[in-house]
Amino acid sequence: MGNTAQYEIKNILERMREQGLWQPSGLGLSYVKEGDKTVKLISQENTSKSADARARMKILVERAGWKVDDSICEIIEATHFSPEEQQMDEITQRRKLAQSWKCSCGTTLSSFPLHEGVWTKDSQREIIMENGETEITEEWCVVVTCSVCDIQLTLQPYDYGLLADNECMLSYKTSKMIYTIVDRPNIIQTIDNKFSESMIILGSFCPFYGDLLPPHFRGVVCFYTAIKEE
Repeated sequence: MGNTAQYEIKNILERMREQGLWQPSGLGLSYVKEGDKTVKLISQENTSKSADARARMKILVERAGWKVDDSICEIIEATHFSPEEQQMDEITQRRKLAQSWKCSCGTTLSSFPLHEGVWTKDSQREIIMENGETEITEEWCVVVTCSVCDIQLTLQPYDYGLLADNECMLSYKTSKMIYTIVDRPNIIQTIDNKFSESMIILGSFCPFYGDLLPPHFRGVVCFYTAIKEE
């Protein structure tokens, strides 16, 4: 691992929220962000591969300008999951950790009215691909409001997905339209029943009013309904 890996690690750490979980793929290590520019190593699998990776990752993280606190690290039995099982286990761990995220007033983020979250294009950034080439990607966030102190918090889309239910992720509201992602069985049933007039494949913009759509609503099949004006 060289400068590219160091850059990628720095980018990952800077985008993590407080108490966010980071599990570098295939290394058997789990980190949690704690405070300013510090990550805590909370667990390591009991394999020589993980032990070696622990030492290498500490060097890379510190070269990226961050600190690693590995003073209290649990050594755990190595798991032998399939790739699909591994992914589900990681998501479950992240969802569990997300339940502890809190607003400055002490209210858990999971109790926020998450269905009212506002998707916003934050900026654009340049990323380095595996082949060394650069690519411009859009930066999106979701703004949520605490129901107790009214403070607005900005969440990364992935973090929002850990907190919100499926309905929040599968439905998107513009100023005048509501789009709901349709799964394959419902697409088939809708076509067979000749109700496809209310179904559409989306691109980057709302085809009716031109609103920019978030990335996870591009290239998908959706039901659409107009918001009635009061």
